This record gives sequence, structure tokens and C-alpha cells, in this order.
Amino acid sequence: MRAAGLTLLLAGTLGAQMGSPGGGETQAIALHPTDPNVIYAGAAKGLCKTTRGGKDNWPAVGLETYSPRAIVLDPRNPEVIYAGTYEMGVYKSADGGASWQAVNRGLTDLHILSLATEAGGAVYAGTDGGGVFRTRDGGETWVEVNRGLLDKVVRALVIDSERSVIFAGTWHGVYTSADGGETWTANPEGVWDVDVAALAMAPSDRRVVYAGTNPRGIYRSEDGGVTWEHACVLGEQILSLAVDPADVRHVYVGTRAGVFRSTDGGARFRRAGLAWSNAAWTLVFDVKTKPPTLYYGGVGGVLKTTNGGQWWEVTGPQRR
Repeated sequence: MRAAGLTLLLAGTLGAQMGSPGGGETQAIALHPTDPNVIYAGAAKGLCKTTRGGKDNWPAVGLETYSPRAIVLDPRNPEVIYAGTYEMGVYKSADGGASWQAVNRGLTDLHILSLATEAGGAVYAGTDGGGVFRTRDGGETWVEVNRGLLDKVVRALVIDSERSVIFAGTWHGVYTSADGGETWTANPEGVWDVDVAALAMAPSDRRVVYAGTNPRGIYRSEDGGVTWEHACVLGEQILSLAVDPADVRHVYVGTRAGVFRSTDGGARFRRAGLAWSNAAWTLVFDVKTKPPTLYYGGVGGVLKTTNGGQWWEVTGPQRR
């Protein structure tokens, strides 16, 4: 009864917070690399930013009509932000969100599903039918990098900067590139012929990679994507993945039925709260906090937990 009561309390709290980042739904979250108080959220009301760790009204700082679906910060300068939208391509801010400009030259598919950045500043965009595009000049020009990529619907991108390997999750499996996207390969014995909705790399050991698929569930690789093991069939539609920075076998899955947690590498999952939600679009760990903070973006805006999902806190806005 106590768990049911907490669920109802959360649902009521969220219902009263219509000014939250979601204003309906939050589909993307990006964290500042050094300041835990600065968080960006792609929401129904635009690109929102908090400078107080969510203890404010998450004002929209741009893109009010575009509902960003992917957000990344330049690892060399976190004031530079890229936001991917589904119909208007990529927008860039060089001043922490104060101003924005479209950066779509050479981007022939403006339906952005995913974004990823390399340590050197290159940005990759996964699209809904055009494959992968890359820019190395801050978005001034994009080039298509699809050689060997048979499926051009790219829903997830993850980069291992230490080994310079890019992972792409597509409708028909996982592809990898070791040359900046110039060529892609897939392993028919790995995650193949299945819709890959999400990818996540373990922060503490980048050789450990998880793939969330529909309808086959979770796959795990412990050798950087060379081989894959089928971990389990989850039985829910997967939307997002995140790996605990403290333990590679602790993995979280965001689904249309809430958040689930595994402590054994994806073999078994238990509900990790938020059962009332019908879409956990994104899950992001903040590795700077101790214990690590897991952020959720979905129907209720942005929530966070520091205890494995036993309790979730609404980050904002504060009720007046």
C-alpha cells in the first residue's frame, strides 16, 4: 500500500507542475560536464535550461516550437550546444542557449533521431531514413557517412572516444565504425535483424555495451561490441538505457511502462519506480555526483533518483 501511495503522490505532484520542462513530455536531457546545477532538457515547450539543479522554473531558452529530441554539448566547450529536432534539423548555440542558429548545410535529412560527439569535437547525427551525418567544423557543413550502413534509420548513437569506435542502433541491428563513420560493419551473429531502440556504454568500463531492442529485449557486449550475448526478453517496449557508473552490471531500462532495473547484467529486471508513466524517453546518469544521480525524462518532465529508483524526486519547478 505504501508503494501505491507514493505512486499516487508523485502522479498528483506532476499533474500540478504544468510548468515543468516537459509541459507534457521531455525527450532529451544533457548534463553540464563540470557543473551539476546546469541541465538542459528537450521538451514540449522547447529547449529548457536550469542553472539551479532543477530548483527553478526551467525556462525555455529557445526552440520553443521544435521539441528537441536529442541534445549534446561540445566536450571542449560546454557553452556550445547542439539540439536535434525531428523536422527542422540541427540547431546550435555558442553561448549556453542564449541564442540559436540552424546548422543544416549538407544535412539532407532533417529528421534527427540521435546525436553524439567525439572528444575532438566532431558531431554525428542519426536520422530517420538518411543514415548518419558528420560535422567537423562546428556544424558549418555536414557530410553523409553511410558506407556499409544498410539501414538508414538510426535511432541511437554511442561513441567510445578511447578506442574511436562509434555504435549505431538501427531498425535492423547494431553497426560499428572505427574510422569516424567512413565505413560501417555489422555482425550477423550479434545484434542483428532487430529494431535497436537504445544503446548505452558503461562509464566505468567502456568495453561493456548494452543494446535495447524491440521485441527481443536486452543484449550485452563485454568486449566493445565484438561479440554480444542475449541477456533477456523484457516484455515491455524499450525507449532508453543507462548504466550505473559504479557497477557495469547495474543497468536501467526506460520503457513505455516506466523504469526497470537489473543488478545482474540484464538477466533479470525489477520495476524501479515510475509505474504510472507511459514513456521513459531518456535516462541519463550524472557521474559527477556521489552517489551517482539518475535523471529521467518523460511524461512528467525531469525527475531524479539517487537510490536506484526507490524514490524519485521532481526536480522542478518549485510550487509557488
